[in-house]
Amino acid sequence: MRTVQEYYIGAFSADNLFGFRMIISISSLLILFYCVALAALVWRAKSKGFENKFMSVLLVCEGIKASFIVAQVTPYIRRYEWLQDILWHWTIDVFFTAHITAVIMYLCIPIYYRLNRLSFMHKPSFKKHAWYIAPALGITIWLLIRTVPAFYVSDATWVVCEEGEEPTTDRWFGEDEEWRQGIEDDFKDTGDCTASYEATVTTQPPGLWAIALGSPMVSLLALLFIRSSIKSYKEGDNPDFSKSLTSRSLYIGFLGKVVLLMFWFILLILISVVHGSQVTFIDETLWRYGDPNFTERMLFFAWIFSLTITPAAIAFEAMMFVHATLKDTVFGIDNNLRKGFTTAVFTGLGVISFIVGSELMESLIGYGAAGGVFIGVSLLVVRKPILLIIDKASNRFIPETHTPEETAYLDAYRTAMEDRIITKEERKLLDTVASTFGLNEKIVKQLESEYDSTIEEE
Repeated sequence: MRTVQEYYIGAFSADNLFGFRMIISISSLLILFYCVALAALVWRAKSKGFENKFMSVLLVCEGIKASFIVAQVTPYIRRYEWLQDILWHWTIDVFFTAHITAVIMYLCIPIYYRLNRLSFMHKPSFKKHAWYIAPALGITIWLLIRTVPAFYVSDATWVVCEEGEEPTTDRWFGEDEEWRQGIEDDFKDTGDCTASYEATVTTQPPGLWAIALGSPMVSLLALLFIRSSIKSYKEGDNPDFSKSLTSRSLYIGFLGKVVLLMFWFILLILISVVHGSQVTFIDETLWRYGDPNFTERMLFFAWIFSLTITPAAIAFEAMMFVHATLKDTVFGIDNNLRKGFTTAVFTGLGVISFIVGSELMESLIGYGAAGGVFIGVSLLVVRKPILLIIDKASNRFIPETHTPEETAYLDAYRTAMEDRIITKEERKLLDTVASTFGLNEKIVKQLESEYDSTIEEE
């Protein structure tokens, strides 16, 4: 049996794309915590508001959806099969319950955000109960279908390899001996093991794929609901719009998630076309631990890259949900979200560039690390213009927003700064304005810093 040390060393080896999958797993776990924390923040911002409760439950479901491969963070080896027995319930039961619940909540959007054609759903009595009925219904549906063959993962086996020897299998759970033997034969067809490893392969029922692939389609429907609500407001038929969470930020959050998930869907189709058949996690294991050619190696990278899209889409959606919810109650939320977005995007570009450079250089000269280091250093050299581009993009969908009091102070500060000098008298006047509007020293410094930064950029 492999040790914990061998597992993590292998996870960050060149054959495993320098830990790309492990990085995705860790990131997805952080996104889960991020969504749960944001859900708590949204709930506390207006604990008696049913819209906030609805959004909080949806954020938790979205965080769970992003955490499909978090089990990889733990030692995923036979020695700790007991741990995987526990985490398996998260990977399947909790994950697909969250998917079903999210779909139901998408369909509940007209209850909380008025649509003309579905105005009959926009009732206080529905708002009061839908936010907790949806997850209860999601749990019930999953409990009813989880043992149906189309949705039930019936068998799983460990694929065990020792370098230079033939692969063997070791049953994890299930009773289908013919299926297990077929998996072992598939791995033996690739020849002797090129590395020592332990990996799991499971049956992949079509119903679970249908749930995972159908979710983006329902997200698209939710996006159309929100767009319709915005249209109703612009036509004067939705007076509650300006007081609700159905704002530009919420719409951009859904739009960004839908675009990324559609890209994920198209990428899976392209990978399957190049591969010649539908790609599954079994193919991933064969590509990772077999002896793939350059095309298969690129397919392996594309498949692993596809695993980043759903967590990234959900993280972006969560960020915009929080902006929509807290922009009027938490000072500086705009700046904090933009900084976090810029840092995350630049870091992601760096990781992907390093791996792509390594793979290309490996195919050319047989030493991949050189390409990764070269591209990584190049990215650091040009980091300022890249960060500027990312920051400008973030400014487009997270614009500055201020309360009326903050805007009034900015107007006063702008007048005082016409000659670019603040005199003692002007400072006293500004202090009086800040005191009148109830702005503390921290907020004042932040407002002035924002204005000064704008002047410097201009």
